[in-house]
Amino acid sequence: MSRTVTYTTGIVLLHLLVNIVHGSAHRELRIGLTPIASAFVILVVLLFPLIAMILVCTAKKQLGLILFSASMFASFVFGLYHHFLATSPDHIHSQPDTPWGFTFVLTSYALLIIEAIGSYVGVHFLRLPRQKSRAKAAP
Repeated sequence: MSRTVTYTTGIVLLHLLVNIVHGSAHRELRIGLTPIASAFVILVVLLFPLIAMILVCTAKKQLGLILFSASMFASFVFGLYHHFLATSPDHIHSQPDTPWGFTFVLTSYALLIIEAIGSYVGVHFLRLPRQKSRAKAAP
């Protein structure tokens, strides 16, 4: 298995696992999302990384890396805004001092870090073929 497949698969599966726990905290704390935000989470945050992970394992590796990078970055921006910037029930400082509140805050930070790393890794592997071709072309 290539490094690209190993890294993207690991990041996508970890991202999914943390999102499942984060979603459980949302449910237990009764923090709802708007229909548009729910659709974004289902498509961009959950499904697109899984589709990207599959594509990276096929001849459509480049498309998979683009989808992976874009979905991770979009998820990062969404989480940054909703959990850390916008004043709402979804903000980390709005959470109660309970185990589920702590879980919500911890998973919010974890997702932000995972999505930042995922964005970087996706772009890194997208750039690798160009760097290798430049190195071969150098005299």
